[in-house]
Amino acid sequence: MPAGVDILLAALRRQAREEFSGAVVVLGEASGKVVLREGLLTTATTSAAPGLESLLLRSGRISDEEWTEVFAAAAPSGRLPTALVERRLLGSAGVQVVTRMATMDALFALALTRIASVATEPAGPGFLPPVLPVEPGIEVERAIRETRRRLASASRWRADLSLEPQARPRLATASARHRTTGGAQADLLARIDGRRTCRDIAFTVGRGLFPVMTDLASLAGDGRIVFPPPQGRSPVRSDAERGGASGLPDYGDRVHRAREKIPHLAGEDDSGEGREMVENTPPSPPFSSPPRRRPPARPQSSCPPPDTLTDYRVGFDRRRSHRPINTFPSMVPRGGLAGAAAPVCTRCRVVSW
Repeated sequence: MPAGVDILLAALRRQAREEFSGAVVVLGEASGKVVLREGLLTTATTSAAPGLESLLLRSGRISDEEWTEVFAAAAPSGRLPTALVERRLLGSAGVQVVTRMATMDALFALALTRIASVATEPAGPGFLPPVLPVEPGIEVERAIRETRRRLASASRWRADLSLEPQARPRLATASARHRTTGGAQADLLARIDGRRTCRDIAFTVGRGLFPVMTDLASLAGDGRIVFPPPQGRSPVRSDAERGGASGLPDYGDRVHRAREKIPHLAGEDDSGEGREMVENTPPSPPFSSPPRRRPPARPQSSCPPPDTLTDYRVGFDRRRSHRPINTFPSMVPRGGLAGAAAPVCTRCRVVSW
């Protein structure tokens, strides 16, 4: 089961026992909301599955102009289901079917994602009821049983076919699209291009996520489509294929141990030349860094003592012999007056400060 699904189902059971009226807000990988009225499930919406508007418009049941007109006229007063029937856009049975299908599909899509937390929002003065609720409502226990059944099917599809909402199906062969098949499956084959995910295809054709995944699993079972691993996930490999329990590639001594396990790499051939070559190969010398070079010793100054130096500037202390530039007439910087600040004695050529 996906992570967090028990949190959602337990919250729905608790609110059903308390005959809660309001919304159960789901936070996690995909946001969503489940609305209850006196403990009965009336609607569920999520970004992980197509909603009522997508199911009606993308499937061609209602045109965009008709939906815009009837929604603006009846949704503010809460008469949208009645207005759809009065304008003969949907029958009374059609309204019940599409609302139940959208609610159960959204609940399945929510349970299939990673859920972080669940919060409740009681119905109050600022609470907005759904515009197309399920009438008279769905029992929570019945909805939970159906959701668990769908989750079990999704788990088998993921294990056997790598089929999940974010998988990107591809055609197995170039001629798979042109084979004779049913109308719904032919519509799905026309949308498969290796870039759209299962969720994208459900939104495109205006069908629920679970029915689309069911048809895709049937097409994969017939060998018409394949499911590569979703982006961000790598195929499951054993420790031997990964090169060890750490998952890092072989290196160093592990390469030699791996070669010993392979006969033609370890030299175990009929002629024995490979083994002799491996055994007679001298070991590589250990790596050592080159020795560091020491700077040459600084030459000793041959200048006379400080008290014997001559200073032609009146009032200067003669005991200070080595000073920076322009201190003594006999001291010039290395490289000239525009050179470095380190003075060099013209007699002994020793840098002094």
